[in-house]
Amino acid sequence: MGYRAENLLSLLKAATPMILGVLGVIFLALPLRLFEGWAPTPIVPLVVVFFWSVYAPEFLPSVSVFFIGVLQDLLTGGPLGLWAAVYLATQFIVMSQRSYFMGREQKVVWLGFALATAGASLMLWLVMSLMSGALLPVGSLLAQMAATVLIYPLFGMVFGQLHRRVLVEG
Repeated sequence: MGYRAENLLSLLKAATPMILGVLGVIFLALPLRLFEGWAPTPIVPLVVVFFWSVYAPEFLPSVSVFFIGVLQDLLTGGPLGLWAAVYLATQFIVMSQRSYFMGREQKVVWLGFALATAGASLMLWLVMSLMSGALLPVGSLLAQMAATVLIYPLFGMVFGQLHRRVLVEG
């Protein structure tokens, strides 16, 4: 393989988590109705931010997390900077607890993700309630966050394989 091809491959490896985050945002922005609209769309970028902040934070710098959040705000019509703030806060908290998560069973990491998701939900709800001037109902937000927590093990396995095969071994 030539020098340029190796550099391009290295760049793609380094950008993998950010690309996954952008794809997650696009998935959120698509007008999908999962299970005939019965199931809310999981917040895949939150899974991306959590997973890569635990297992390979060097591949998902804060500027990438900020970009993913702003892109989500732009594509979903949210207040500009809200998702960026939520994702950056999540990344900061998760990275501060990274040593705790390393080497733990996946059930423990999943519980950590559930707590991070609860924190993100609370932050979203508080900001949106303040912006609207009233306490907003939490039902849809809780359903979306529950769907996000439930999909974490599947994405965790896929991202784990990707991390091992592409970024560590590759």
